[in-house]
Amino acid sequence: MNPSQRQERNEPSQRRPVESIVPEAGHDPYRLVASPSEPTVCVRCGAIVRDGRWQWLEAGARAPAGAAEVVCPACRRIADGHPGGLVTIEGAFLAEHASDIMELLRSEEIQETREHPLHRIATTESLPERIELTTTDTHLPRRLVDALRHAYDGEGAVVYVKDEDLVRARWRRDDPHPPAAVQAEAPLPLEVQANGVIVTPEANAYLHERIERLRRFYPRIISCRVVLDAPESHHRQGGPYRVGIQVEVPGADAHINRQQDGNLHVAIRGAFDAAQRVLQDHARKQRGEVSPTQKPARATVARLFETAGYGFLETEDGHEVYFHRNSVLGNRFNELRPGMNVRYAEESGVDGPQATSVDW
Repeated sequence: MNPSQRQERNEPSQRRPVESIVPEAGHDPYRLVASPSEPTVCVRCGAIVRDGRWQWLEAGARAPAGAAEVVCPACRRIADGHPGGLVTIEGAFLAEHASDIMELLRSEEIQETREHPLHRIATTESLPERIELTTTDTHLPRRLVDALRHAYDGEGAVVYVKDEDLVRARWRRDDPHPPAAVQAEAPLPLEVQANGVIVTPEANAYLHERIERLRRFYPRIISCRVVLDAPESHHRQGGPYRVGIQVEVPGADAHINRQQDGNLHVAIRGAFDAAQRVLQDHARKQRGEVSPTQKPARATVARLFETAGYGFLETEDGHEVYFHRNSVLGNRFNELRPGMNVRYAEESGVDGPQATSVDW
């Protein structure tokens, strides 16, 4: 085998530079065998290795003089047509809401890529009955499927195939529209105020779906007020939508405020996810008033994947519970350490038990 053939097959040579990409570096053949010298900049996307990881340069900044130049793993995957993840989206719901689904996925990608430059959507292919996305990493597919499940329900799955450096993720929903709101015996006093926000029919349907889902989660809600805000410059420059929720329950009022850059669906989802966690904590306190001996569920942080933004808890009865950084209350994911004892709330997810909130 001549050297060019060896290079095409991505096999290691006898002497390789520190930034070479080889199969021995792990299951991912595009993973660097060792960290590049600092500073090192990608000549295609402009990402830079700093403090031991790939980062984006600040707006208007340039790579330091003398920085080593390479092609980062993400750009190499895109150029080689060798993705790290494959996401398939299908079902009757897709035909009616393709544009909203793609807007949601792009928003999730932007959030992920801001912190992890090597996590990107590589290609998008719209087929008659499905959409297929490829990603440059193995973590973004789970985030995309989780976002679709949170926003639109449906069925999602992520499969890590043994001996294959590709993660396959799938989401589908077979009914074309969000379910109609269930008429309760006593209508819920509801106020929705939109300030500078154009609420599309799809966003309005999703908003009422989440309101009804919140009521099913906590039937004792007395009233609910939702305020949607967009800054004055939003239509010219973009910017964060703000979603505020005030929920009146017996003995207390819950106020939740969340914001999300550019995507109204994601802002609504974040606010209602937070509202559900607040009501869950309120329900615990109520149960504690009835039974003072009742203790919140506790677990130990068993494994933590800081770069990917998720981890696993080991509960007192020995089973594991998946959690995402968005489930950590107070935006304190970076404070977690393996072995920490935490409080958590658990629910059944598509791929097994998952924590809806983590605190300590």
